[in-house]
Amino acid sequence: MYRKKCVSTGCILRQLRQTAPLSARSESMTWLTPYNCLPIWSRRLSRNAEGDQRQCNATLCRNFDVEVEGRLWSLWGGLHPKAPWFDGSVRGRQTLGCCVVACCVASSFRRLGEWSGKILDAIVVNGDRYYRASVEQSQRWDHQLGVDDMCHECQFQDLRFLVQMELVAFGHVYSAPASTAMSLLEGLNYFFTRYQYGVLECQERRFSFGRSSSRDGGYFLFDCSAWGQPLFPDDMGASYLLLAKHLQMLLYCVVVTLNLRRRNVEFRLYNVDMARMPIDSHNRYHDPAEKHLLI
Repeated sequence: MYRKKCVSTGCILRQLRQTAPLSARSESMTWLTPYNCLPIWSRRLSRNAEGDQRQCNATLCRNFDVEVEGRLWSLWGGLHPKAPWFDGSVRGRQTLGCCVVACCVASSFRRLGEWSGKILDAIVVNGDRYYRASVEQSQRWDHQLGVDDMCHECQFQDLRFLVQMELVAFGHVYSAPASTAMSLLEGLNYFFTRYQYGVLECQERRFSFGRSSSRDGGYFLFDCSAWGQPLFPDDMGASYLLLAKHLQMLLYCVVVTLNLRRRNVEFRLYNVDMARMPIDSHNRYHDPAEKHLLI
């Protein structure tokens, strides 16, 4: 059984509130919540990290929940890739497709703070469509598709993108200081000096992440794979987006989300490069599940 937020989490948050840039070489396993505790953005928690009640004016910023004042915000959708109306041949396996679509949407709707839950649901619907198209192209019906199996074109409602993904960094989470392998911190630092939107792959889990180019700045993490504990009630799940003001907070969120309890687990960072393409309105695909998700 999970308990509510642990006292030790408060100590970590005090460190994350510091304005000094990251100085450590590697992320720390000490950031993880104990087994019987919850991440600070868990929907099982009725209060945020500041101790304030959720879903009231004091803890809302537009459509986002304030998790750590001035540092971390969360946005929640209502749809999961396991939803029963998705094609049973791919249901629950469309995470990579959703992550790629999330990067495409972030490149077009750059003011992330103005996103809504409907946008997250539309990402899942269009990510499912993109993943199904990739399965049909590759004919790998019984396998989890990888980066090299995905189509080069994807679509988000009326927007069409030419997409290219490339492995640009890899290493080990909690890499030792004397190791020649990149730590996750080093990998993210390297990534953001050259790229803007990407997909993180670690232990068969995938998340999209990126840096906002809007005036407000900051970083985001998109996840549509969470199901049940520790984020949701049992047998429930949905996509969500975390907005972090600083890279240190993004790193903390990634570490807690991965929840790796051993060292030297391999991770990979893929750059997602996309270009907008003109769309033929006569050939636009219509998905019945998409009707109520139009922005």
